[in-house]
Amino acid sequence: KRDKIIKFLLKPPMWLCVTVWIVGIVSLSGTITLYYLGWGLKIWALPVHIVSAVFFVLSVYAVLTVIGVPEKAKDKPNVKKFFSSYSTRAFVYAMGSIAFNICYVAFGIIIANLERSAWLGVLVGYHVFLILPRVEVLVTAKLHGRNKAEDAEKRNVRAYSNCGLMLVMLAVAIVPVIRMTIDDRNSYNYFISAIVYVVAIATYTFAKLGIAVYNFKKSHKQNDLSLIAVKNASLADALISLFTLQAMMLKELHPETGARLAAKLNPVIGAFISLGIFALGIHMLRNGRKMLKRMEAAEAAVLEIRSGGEADVDDAPPENSEAGNAEAAPSDANSDARQDDDNGTARP
Repeated sequence: KRDKIIKFLLKPPMWLCVTVWIVGIVSLSGTITLYYLGWGLKIWALPVHIVSAVFFVLSVYAVLTVIGVPEKAKDKPNVKKFFSSYSTRAFVYAMGSIAFNICYVAFGIIIANLERSAWLGVLVGYHVFLILPRVEVLVTAKLHGRNKAEDAEKRNVRAYSNCGLMLVMLAVAIVPVIRMTIDDRNSYNYFISAIVYVVAIATYTFAKLGIAVYNFKKSHKQNDLSLIAVKNASLADALISLFTLQAMMLKELHPETGARLAAKLNPVIGAFISLGIFALGIHMLRNGRKMLKRMEAAEAAVLEIRSGGEADVDDAPPENSEAGNAEAAPSDANSDARQDDDNGTARP
């Protein structure tokens, strides 16, 4: 069944491609028309924009399938590995998240300086610390030590432990974000209506949280600690996004009643998320250090056994020493017998 689905996605029928192109053209025309008439920022126009964006992407993919790009790419080793290995897909997605966060930091630094916004500066700092856990796992588990004697299992444990330390730092780095949110200093300038922006962010956040929880549970069934570390970092990212979403919703959707509710919820939820990420990081750091110590102790024991065995071999007598002594005894007896014969005596 899975092979049939993959085959269908690689080479969909032409009638389906034509249908996608028609819907894409119509929805894109609708979006352009709504903005031309001045209705593009209305809340009821959001579904049209979403359909337009989705079918634009599908239309591009349909063009690629007609050309035959996916069909040719499926036989490449890296593509096969991507589709067959959950770990490979996880690290590819992690690299995508790193690239996105780097772009956000670069763009945020420029905007924060232009707007003189402390809030944007705090968010930029938070995203810097959000990059560190994933980068640490990728560098330690996949790059560092690849040409050294250290085996993959030990590199994965080290990456897991170091990622825990990065999550502890992340838990501390989000404290200014939580503090400014509690003080109602998390101000935004929306290019579109606040409702449209909140709905879009809510959709993204809940999808992100659902995927993070699913991957968190799935990764813990694997034996790859570096994979578990990456998914733990993704869960921490999703939890922080959930906090910023609820703070934004209380502020923008219910300005009067939301202020009183936010004064109670923001400190509690912020502290809960920060302490949860801190505890997760300490758990990873502690367990990783314990595993590294056990592995190092086992390696030391193996080296000691090997060195002891080599010492025993060096101290052992030559293999032919006893045989030489046995051969020497008869020869001594024969020489004594010859000496007695020469003296004219005989042994009893």
